[in-house]
Amino acid sequence: MALPRTLNALLLVIIISIPVSVNAIQINSTEFSDEIHFIFAPPPSPVRNVAEFETMEGVLIRYPFGISFQIIAEMSEDIIVTTIVSSSSQQSTVLSQYQSQGVNTANCDFLIASSDSYWTRDYGPWFVFDGNDELAVIDFTYNRPRPNDNAIPGTYASSQGFSSYFLPLEHAGGNYMTDGQGISISTDLVWSENYGYSHAQIDQLVEDYLGIDTYHVVPDVNGEYIKHIDCWGKYLAPDKILIREVPITHSQYDEIEAAVSYFSGELSCYGTPYEIYRVYTPNNQPYTNSLILNDKVLVPITGSSWDDDAIASYEAAMPGYEVLGFTGSWQSTDALHCRAKGIPDRSMLYVDHTPLYGTINGDTGIDIEATIIPYSGYGIVTPSCVVYWKEDAGSWQTTQLSYQGNDVYDATIFPQQDGATISYYIQAEDQSGRIAYHPFIGEPDPHSFTVEITVTNSPPEKPTRPTGKAQGSAGTSYQYTSETTDINQDEIYYMWDWGDGTYSEWLGPYSSGSSCTESYTWNEQGTYTVRVKAKDNEDAESEWSEPFTVKMPHITINYQSLLNRFQYRPMFIKIIQNLFE
Repeated sequence: MALPRTLNALLLVIIISIPVSVNAIQINSTEFSDEIHFIFAPPPSPVRNVAEFETMEGVLIRYPFGISFQIIAEMSEDIIVTTIVSSSSQQSTVLSQYQSQGVNTANCDFLIASSDSYWTRDYGPWFVFDGNDELAVIDFTYNRPRPNDNAIPGTYASSQGFSSYFLPLEHAGGNYMTDGQGISISTDLVWSENYGYSHAQIDQLVEDYLGIDTYHVVPDVNGEYIKHIDCWGKYLAPDKILIREVPITHSQYDEIEAAVSYFSGELSCYGTPYEIYRVYTPNNQPYTNSLILNDKVLVPITGSSWDDDAIASYEAAMPGYEVLGFTGSWQSTDALHCRAKGIPDRSMLYVDHTPLYGTINGDTGIDIEATIIPYSGYGIVTPSCVVYWKEDAGSWQTTQLSYQGNDVYDATIFPQQDGATISYYIQAEDQSGRIAYHPFIGEPDPHSFTVEITVTNSPPEKPTRPTGKAQGSAGTSYQYTSETTDINQDEIYYMWDWGDGTYSEWLGPYSSGSSCTESYTWNEQGTYTVRVKAKDNEDAESEWSEPFTVKMPHITINYQSLLNRFQYRPMFIKIIQNLFE
């Protein structure tokens, strides 16, 4: 049963004061055998609002159509086209038309329900995955006096067995876009249409029902009555926003550029500035009113000389996607996006990952972490969950993702050279046969970052305890040896402490691991401790080695010197000769 606008307004009042213990109101339908349930409490948390660019299993349109058979045929190649028809008889008529127009009827489904218009984007259901990992419908009050359209979200939810949660806001799908990560955008129309709420209360409602913790409410830049954001901008990815562009002489130029400036200063869910892409609309062409369906982008074109540029703008912003242009009865405030509504894959394989960007320290390798949720309930095919990566223009390599618990997986790319640019994307697979990537398109548009090696210089290791003669005679030269290594493989210099207050100069350079042998003569009898330390070519010094004790109990006498000294005293010469015989 379609709910009159006045009854919806009454329900809004009831919702504000309804006790928390009351979970649902059941409304009997005279047109459907099933019963429609509105749940007023928010979905179980955590809630995640699904973005347009995520995996879709279908699309919702309405007959009489607002789009061409050519578009419907294109959509039916890959996904289920659900058509709203008023009766079984009308369903037969539409099916016959589909068959004659080349639509893949194997991918066609029907929702028999009364409707008032073909703007399924505006009144169709919004979708979330709730805290139980189940797809659910978010219903709301459609901001037009079209009671049959307003009833469609609840009717669709009932037909699919989805829970339907009633968000007590007046809204329209064309004035709402989300990144699938907790950030959404609308024009300030949402404020004026819900004047009974403060801005903070609206923010709280979208957080409770949609999981949105950042809600950008911005001025409408078009100055048009409809004030829908899809008339001038849209999310292409969590970190990409497309905004229309006009010549400086255009009456909305300043407002549009102000929006560009605003979003350029905001951060995406990845913590990075948004990448802002532009599409030129000098005569208010509806190029931003496009429809993303999996790996296809359907763009409304008008036959103008700017159509090719519009297609090129999408291709530059969305590498790897198939970008297709379609003519139609488009208007600047009403085009393809307004007339079709994507239906998310209820068994989606979801990969959540915050990309690495900028300069990343790679001293010990680069860690990649992702959360992988199989909403199908099937297990993950772990060997097929990998990170594809390559250095600069090299070949793709893979690193296995390892399960860490709680749906979290990680992998480490081994250390790369300083300054290398690493491109990468994540692949996951579950036992339902679904394969998902991050980013969504995978290899054609990978994430990338630059490696920075910041290993600090370390001093050489403590040299080994010197080896050599442990006992000898003063006046005689002896050799001593020590060695060490440098973790950075720097060249090494050695300094010897001979234990008598004498130090060598820095000797070298020696390569890391090479030994240093040095000679020394003690001039007096005694006991000495010999030690050595090292430094690298950046003057980082090691510790002193363990000491080596050297004893010099004797003195070395020079025989010839003594003979020369006593050459005129024959008696002493005779004694010396006898001593040295």
